[in-house]
Amino acid sequence: MLLFRNAWLFSVITVSCVENCFSRLLALILFGLGTVLLPGQASPLARHHAEQHGKLLMLRGMQLSLTSDNHGFNYCFSHAMGLFDWFKSPPPIDDATLTMIEHAVTLVDPLIRQVPGYKEKLAPVVRHALDYCADIVARIPGPYEISRTAFATDPLVHALFATADDIQAMLATNQCARDLLHDVRYGSGQCCAMLGMRHRVKAGFGAQLSGEVVRRDVPQQALYFSDHTLTEPGPDLDTVKNRLRIAMFDSLLKGLAEEIAAVRNEQTDLNKEHAIESAWARSGQGSGAPETHTRRLGDLRARLESTADALQPAKVLDTLISCLAAPEAYLNIAPVTVSVDRTGIITSDGNGEPLHFAELTGRDQRRWAVMLVLVDRDEARRAVERFESSRRHIVI
Repeated sequence: MLLFRNAWLFSVITVSCVENCFSRLLALILFGLGTVLLPGQASPLARHHAEQHGKLLMLRGMQLSLTSDNHGFNYCFSHAMGLFDWFKSPPPIDDATLTMIEHAVTLVDPLIRQVPGYKEKLAPVVRHALDYCADIVARIPGPYEISRTAFATDPLVHALFATADDIQAMLATNQCARDLLHDVRYGSGQCCAMLGMRHRVKAGFGAQLSGEVVRRDVPQQALYFSDHTLTEPGPDLDTVKNRLRIAMFDSLLKGLAEEIAAVRNEQTDLNKEHAIESAWARSGQGSGAPETHTRRLGDLRARLESTADALQPAKVLDTLISCLAAPEAYLNIAPVTVSVDRTGIITSDGNGEPLHFAELTGRDQRRWAVMLVLVDRDEARRAVERFESSRRHIVI
């Protein structure tokens, strides 16, 4: 009873003197016990002390109004629910996030499911990684029409391909373009996809017009593109962007899965080496003194323990969380603007046409010039037919 009677005094003193959150929470609990369980029974000393400290008590940003009368203290909380939010269970994980969590675990290591609470641990980083991939996709320029007509009218398309026939060759030999022809979902008309290319700058010498004088052997840099590849086709822009978002998320997971597979292969090789070394040590044969075998076996055991520890489901989960929490280390994009003339020579005097594309760096650290493009399905069909026809004939 004495504890409850003096709860007012104890809570005020604790809040006033102790700065850590645990003590403040304890003070609030004792405050509630002393006023809710035994209202009106607070001792005169505690009541006097509370009155001396004023009518307002600030407790972690909450305003507590205290009012005294003959029957005790009436109180009201303002903004108090923020504290009790600490004790609420976390919100349920939405179905879309759950699907991507299970997809990530299946792709990286299904044994992660043995770790208690793996879904709750992965949910925030999975959402973060997906948002990051969506932001990467949003920064890809386009869509631009890729066709023989665009080659003649659009400086960007003219710079991407050396000739209009190169557009036809890309459409004819790219598997993505063939998918456009056989998938009935795309229908007729234009389809969308992402175009990736390697862009290079080649230094050389050439002629340059300076006023009315033609200067020869002028140092020049030529921009050219190669390895044109279409990927993630779709009937519309939104579908392509969503497919690219998932593909980039999968790229993060595949990179980690490859690293884990490499560790497992190393573990297999170490087990074989350990078995061979143990056999040599038991037989007393082989090159080297017995202590050499013992030292070698000790080294192999240490490496086996290290790889086994790294492959523990909890450790793999921690690695996956770290990967998804910082996806920029494995996937990033940067805008590129360069001016070129009609022959592909880079200009710096403002006379060229500005080209805008993005440079995407994937998990293998190779760089691709990327943009969203529109491809006419009928033109792709004609290109494929022309390519197939040319393969069936030998021109002598």
